[in-house]
This record gives sequence, C-alpha cells and structure tokens, in this order.
Amino acid sequence: MKKYAILLLVVLVALVGCAPPAELVVTLDSPGNGSTVESLTPILAWTCSETGAAYRIQVASDGNFQSLIIDASGLGAPSYTVPSGKLNSDQAYYWRVKASKAGRTSDWSTYWSFKAPGTTPPPTAGTIVVNGTLEGSSWSGQVNYVITGPEAQSGSSVPQTFSNLGEGTYTLTYSSGGPGGATLASITPSPTQTLSADGTITFTLNFDMQPSSSIVVSATLDGSPWSGSVRYSIQGPYADSHSSVPYTFTDLPDGTYTLHYTSRGPDGATLMSITPSPTQNLPDGGTIYFTMNFHTQATGSIFVQATLDGSPWSGSVRYSIQGPYADSNYSVPGSFGGLPEGSYTLTYKSGGPSGAQFGGISPKSTQYLSSGGQANFILDFYSQATGTITVRATLDGQEWETAVGSGTIDYAIHGPHTDSSSTMPDNFSDLPAGTYTLVYRSGGPIGATYVGTTPHKVRLDGGSGSFTMNFVSQAKGTVYVSATYNGHPWSGHVKYTLVGPYTDSSGQAPDSFTDCPSGRYTLSYTSGGPDGAILKSIVPSPTQNLPSGGSISFTMEFVAGLPEGPGPEVPTE
Repeated sequence: MKKYAILLLVVLVALVGCAPPAELVVTLDSPGNGSTVESLTPILAWTCSETGAAYRIQVASDGNFQSLIIDASGLGAPSYTVPSGKLNSDQAYYWRVKASKAGRTSDWSTYWSFKAPGTTPPPTAGTIVVNGTLEGSSWSGQVNYVITGPEAQSGSSVPQTFSNLGEGTYTLTYSSGGPGGATLASITPSPTQTLSADGTITFTLNFDMQPSSSIVVSATLDGSPWSGSVRYSIQGPYADSHSSVPYTFTDLPDGTYTLHYTSRGPDGATLMSITPSPTQNLPDGGTIYFTMNFHTQATGSIFVQATLDGSPWSGSVRYSIQGPYADSNYSVPGSFGGLPEGSYTLTYKSGGPSGAQFGGISPKSTQYLSSGGQANFILDFYSQATGTITVRATLDGQEWETAVGSGTIDYAIHGPHTDSSSTMPDNFSDLPAGTYTLVYRSGGPIGATYVGTTPHKVRLDGGSGSFTMNFVSQAKGTVYVSATYNGHPWSGHVKYTLVGPYTDSSGQAPDSFTDCPSGRYTLSYTSGGPDGAILKSIVPSPTQNLPSGGSISFTMEFVAGLPEGPGPEVPTE
C-alpha cells in the first residue's frame, strides 16, 4: 500500500509541473486616465499580476507612441518618477507599461493619458446679490431658489449675498416660497447673467399679489339640493379634500381643477354625475361650482357560475367584481346582492378545475346591472392536452447548434407557460395549450447577426410546434478619420468619438477603427486640433452608413481664426 501512495504522489507532482506559467498582466493605477497632474515631475504607478518583475515604461506625446518622451526599462519597482525637463505645461501625454519575469514578457498595458499642469492664474472672485420685491417695493423673507453656473449655490431667503464666485454665466431658478398670497411675476434684469472677474451681478425676484379665487361644492338627491356627509377631493394648482357638502374652498390660485368623488353620500343613492363638468378652469379672482348629483335606486344582484368543457362545474376559483361596488370571492357558484346600478367587470384571478385552462368569461366580462335587475357571468374552463415546442437556429440558411467556441445564445418562450434556454437546438415539453411567441435576447453564432424568427407565433393544442431563429454572417468594415488645416492634411492631438453599432474614441488624427459592424455611424468632435483653429465642418458628412465589409472616411476640416458669422453645426459629445 505504501508503494502505491508513493507512486500516486510522483504522478501528482509531475502533473503540477506540466501546468503552464500564469500570464503576466500589468494594470495602470495613477494618475487617473484623462486627469491633470499637479506637477511637471509626476509619479506614474501601476500593479502587476506577479511580484518581482522588471518593467519597461514609455511616455509619448501621441497615442501611437511615435513621439516618445521617455522609454525606460529594467525598472525594479512598479512606479516611475518623470524626470524634470521632460514635460511641458498644458500638454497631454500618453503612457504604458509592460513586465518581464523568468523569460516571460507581458503585452503592453492599455495606454492612459494625463495632462501636465497649466500656468494660467485662477480668475478673480466675484459676487452675486439676490433681492426681492412685492408689488414693486422691496421685500425680505423666506423664498427658496438655486443658482447654477461655474459654482452652484442655493438660498432660502432674500436679500442674500454670495461671495468669492468664479467668473462665468449664472442662472437663478425660483423653487418655492415668497410673500403669502403672491406669485412670482419675473426675475430681473434677467434670470441668466454673466459674472465678470471682480464684478457683481444682482438678481431680483419680483412678486405680485393675486385676487382670491374660490371653488364651491354642493350636491343634489334626485334633483333636489342635499347636504350631508360625502367624501371628495379637488386636484389642481392647489389640492385639498373635505367630507361634507355644501363647502367652499377659498384663496385658491387660478388654473384647471378636477373634483374626485371618494365615498358616502345619501343613503341608498348612487352618484350619477358631476355638473357642469368634473374638470373646470378657475379664472384669476373668479369662482367655479361643482355639483355632485345622486339618485336613489333599487339594488340588483350579480351571479357567477363556471363550466368545464361546456358542462356546469363548482369548486374553488378566485375572482373579483369592479364597478359602483367592488368585491371578491373564492368559489363558484357565487352571488353578490344589494348592488347599486351601473357597469360591472368580472376579473378571473386563479384556480378552477385541475388540469384545465381558463378560456374566458361569457356572455362578456363587462355587463350593465340595471336598477333592481340581475347580471350573470360564466367562467369557462377547458380540459387540455400538453404539447411540445422545438427551437432551432440557422446560420446563412444552414442548421446551427451551440458548441464550444461557436457562440452562445439566450432566448425565451412566452405564452400560457414561460421558459428560457441558452442551448440550440432545444425542446420545451409538457406545455399547456395556447399561443406562444419566442423572444431573442442576445448571442448567436460568432460574427453573425440575428435577422428574425420564423414563424412569429405557434399555436399548441396538445400537439407540437417549432421556432427557427435565423442568423446571417457579416463582414466587418473600417472607419478612417483624418483632419485638414486650411485645406491641407494635418496630424496631431484632437479628441473625438465614433458612435454607432460600435462605439469608440481617439485622441489623434489620422486614426482608423477596424472590425466595425455595418450600420450608421456618427463622428462627434470633442476638443483639440491645430493651435488657434476652429472646426469648420466634418466631410463628407458627420453621419455615414458603413456597408458590410466596406469602409467610410470622416475628415475634420479646421480653419484658422474666428469665423465672421455662425459656422455650420458640428456634432459634439
């Protein structure tokens, strides 16, 4: 036995020794991608999947690393301090790192960018003053507002002063509050103003008093005035509720109001209407009237039964009625008595004969119950056999199935029974009768596009059916981006984004995007370009269609100086 144990140990050691070494991976840490560093000698830091590696770092003024500023190798620590004199102020730089250990060398890390600090002095602080007026005279008190701009502020009273704010354009937005019974009429001289360095701007909130408006609510019973307990609410610029009539709501802002009846009223009566209309417009300083009209009536009854394959059936089933009176029950036959006149709807919830399918409500799910009359609802159930649905897929018209390396897929079937799968082909069995649809979610053959499912629907009634998801292969295309300056080819730092079936961005021109799926693409300029130049246009168009396997080209045309008039609109992020 001891010999066998030794032999097993030798085999295990040999197997472990055959395992391939782990891959070296370098991940950049700081400074953050796209950030501005604090000095011209920043520390660049990274991490590696293994300790004890040697590192090589490159710093360049372009994302292609053609213009190298630094190329240092043999570094023993995962950080590097940029020597003095290498970087220029207000300049963007790109950096990447690779690692080596025990004869293994990693790929270059994903490159990041950072910007060297500038030399522009901070702007001189300015002041914003917020005042208030009521009917043209100075007013002070509680009022809520926000100021947005280079620096966001909020206030809860006037007058109020905000100091040490950076220069730029600011907008004041009124939120709530102000003098009682008044409304905001204007913000002067303008809700949006520009604050200059060392300057002061003033916003004035101007309020005006408004005349009192009112709403009168009353009721009638069989055409005669009635007073008593009834619950209702008004909704509009002001919302409130009450529990009796007649009643008057006063000091209301003008606008559109709606009266909602909640409950109660004369005993044995039903609300038939609200006149002249449940929704009315209240004018400034005016009065509107809502009248709730109730009528006495004899009560009626609703009877609920059920059938199984056309024959009467009794048992456990859950359902509800909705109308002038609402209720629910858990068995059939069932009945509801003492109901007011009106339209009632029966809703099936759950239950019924075992193994049966709910088929509908006859003669119809909504019926009118007349005063002193009756309505009959029948829940119809049907026995059913189970069926099977098969799901297949094609690629360019040929049968396709999921396998290792061929692609994954995610889809679901919906109907009386819902299920999902990621296998192709697949079968769904023991399905109740009914209509089913297939929903494609994602995946499919690698490099292919989903073009539809046939048929659109499958009807099962104890038999079988099938869906086929169809995919087609497509060749990838290429998008080229270049730039001109005053009509001549130009290359350098410029930020832009390509948006479409594939989305990416770059910080240089010229550049290209390969392996792009066909479709509609838009190039959006962000910043950069030749010094002192502006973007005039993107030709032949900022939006183009990339054909399958083809190519398109975007050219950003820059010109020197400022234009004399408004230039063409250019998409930006």
